[in-house]
Amino acid sequence: MKNLDSSRAACLAGLLLLSAPAFGADTCRVKAVLGGTPVTMAHCAAAIYEGEHSVTLWFSDSPFSAKEVAEFQENSAPSDKTADGKSRTLIHFAFCPGGGESAASAGAVKSVETGINVAGAPFSGRQWVLELPKDKEILKIAKLSGTAAPGGKLSGLFTGGKISDGLKYSWEAAFDLTLPAKSAFGGVTCGK
Repeated sequence: MKNLDSSRAACLAGLLLLSAPAFGADTCRVKAVLGGTPVTMAHCAAAIYEGEHSVTLWFSDSPFSAKEVAEFQENSAPSDKTADGKSRTLIHFAFCPGGGESAASAGAVKSVETGINVAGAPFSGRQWVLELPKDKEILKIAKLSGTAAPGGKLSGLFTGGKISDGLKYSWEAAFDLTLPAKSAFGGVTCGK
């Protein structure tokens, strides 16, 4: 009887260990309204353009294939289609976390390229270049830390929104990501 109890305890401990989240794993969550449609996104990828210390963050409501992530990390260009060719709901932010330097700081970010695609609503897609602090009512970088370099960690929280052509757009994007070890071939420039 004693061996049976210890076997059950070992089995339970193993199951708990397997269900626990991995320490240091990438996390992201976006709660948004895109073109008036509420969306939650839990899939994300990052690309780093080492020459400029610029980063592109890509968030989606549908998972990415390994090939999609590899292509994105190579060219910093998020695809608005899934691997099987269907339209993807997404939001991306391309910016210089340290204003051209590697150390990330919310106050160092001067410009953020924001792109939106809404699956099934082709006229709801948007793209803006937001200048900070001028556009602080549209985009607020509530927190940002880490290192904009290959293999670096980047954490932050972006909030904001606006009305465009009568449609509501808003977002709260939280992320804690490890940047790829290899630089993309391009990305936004920081104007150092």
